[in-house]
Amino acid sequence: MTTRPRSSPIAAASPRALAVRRGHGGLATSSQTRVSRSVVKTAATPAHVDATNAIAQVADGLEGGIQFVYLGSLLAILGFAGFIVVRQVLIRRELDESAKQMGERIRSGDATAEEYFEMGSIMLRKKVYTQAVRNLRLAAAQWEGAEEDLAQIHNALGFGYLSTDKLEEAVTEFKRAVELQPGYVTAWNNLGDALEQLKDVKGAMAAYEESLTLSPGNQVAENRLTEIKRRLTRLGQM
Repeated sequence: MTTRPRSSPIAAASPRALAVRRGHGGLATSSQTRVSRSVVKTAATPAHVDATNAIAQVADGLEGGIQFVYLGSLLAILGFAGFIVVRQVLIRRELDESAKQMGERIRSGDATAEEYFEMGSIMLRKKVYTQAVRNLRLAAAQWEGAEEDLAQIHNALGFGYLSTDKLEEAVTEFKRAVELQPGYVTAWNNLGDALEQLKDVKGAMAAYEESLTLSPGNQVAENRLTEIKRRLTRLGQM
């Protein structure tokens, strides 16, 4: 006799009966399950909203921080630029006033070599090089003071020539300056610059080397000498 397999009571039961049985057995009924799921969803929604709000607040905070840094940097740049502009205006006014006073003394015909030198220096700072050269030449011609001070006049005169691309005249004045004051580092640097512009590479290197001998670590001479050597090496001339 063949025994037919017995159907499982759970499998044979209808979904409705199963739900009722589970309800009687202490399990959740279908209506309770729906309520429970609703509660879970309702409970999870505020947390999700809070997390979203928190992320949005952090993003807003970061954005606000970046904007604050940007604004602070912009204000700092504008403040520095304003300071530079005001400073330049004040310097310009001071130079104009000094030039006016010195010009009156020179026009009187009683100007001294020192006053011509001062006037020439003012014109150099104002970048009025033609007038600077004229006054500095008068100062050098009338100078009766120490040779070290006269060296400063020739250096200033050489700078005036250099600024107007009169390179040979500039070299002459710088050489005169270092003859009068052999330890004049600035004049040696200027001489090297003028010779370099004249394509006298050996002469420029010699001037810069002398400057470094007098002032080891002198950045002007050191940088220019390094650049010249690098250029010559690249051209295969070292």
